Amino acid sequence: MGAHLVVGGGDHSDAVTARVVAALGPGTPVVRPSHRVAPADPVVVAIESQLDRILAALDLPAPVVADLIATILPRDLPDLLHLARSLARAHADGHELVVDVDLEVARLLDVPQRVARAFAAFVPVVARWEVLVAPEGIGALPAPEQPVLTALREGAELLEDFDRALADPTVTSIHLAAPAGPVGAARRADAEVLLALMGRTLTAVHPVCGSGVEHLLSPAPESGPRLERAGDQWLLRIDVPGVRAADLELVRHDDEIVLGCAGRTRRVLLPSVLRRCEVERAGIAGGVLTLTMTPDPAVWPRG
Repeated sequence: MGAHLVVGGGDHSDAVTARVVAALGPGTPVVRPSHRVAPADPVVVAIESQLDRILAALDLPAPVVADLIATILPRDLPDLLHLARSLARAHADGHELVVDVDLEVARLLDVPQRVARAFAAFVPVVARWEVLVAPEGIGALPAPEQPVLTALREGAELLEDFDRALADPTVTSIHLAAPAGPVGAARRADAEVLLALMGRTLTAVHPVCGSGVEHLLSPAPESGPRLERAGDQWLLRIDVPGVRAADLELVRHDDEIVLGCAGRTRRVLLPSVLRRCEVERAGIAGGVLTLTMTPDPAVWPRG
């Protein structure tokens, strides 16, 4: 069982969604979330109720506070959490989830990862509040209440699971039903770049006229980055279908590899064995990025 997301914001999205449901067959259990206004998500409520006080206690400049709020509580977070919860429930119940997603394609594919990482980064700050913010002898600040820590952890887990589902074509099908013309072309380009950085492609592109659906081949799922040992080196292979070497930017940042293309970025967490290695070279062939990594002698123990 999986999710079938119709994205792109075209006027024909409802018709495409109906066709996707029909294609699943009459015997398939299908759930379609209601478009009625849902109650406030408990994760958002718990964080929102204390965020201003937490940031004020950190005595940060106003522009920094504004950036942090936009990162931790983006405008579409309630919708993303609703989608994440709907997918989790459908999976648990053995149902197919079919939904017309009323979000910008780029934000649907990009925001879950970013917010999940922001939540995870805030967890140690809140968990060790007294040590980090008001050490002994300096003075006491009112500690954040326990629900905000629980909410940060729950939100990070929900969004990380949702991000993994979006990247896995065996779990989530993504149907593009964008409007015609330059707007639709731009939305398709955005979706293709972000999905390529995830290691996958669109499932299908549905034109406005309703005929001539373009079904796209998706890379064989191999559970994300693959690691191989090659003598004294390690090879890390990451699917980037359709991305040319000349268009890809690659940066090592701590324990992550940051991939960039056409102004979009994707972060890939390195396997633990590679976190003490250096990138020696990188190349793309057949839609697969291969990183050759060697142990950093400064941090690897000498035998």
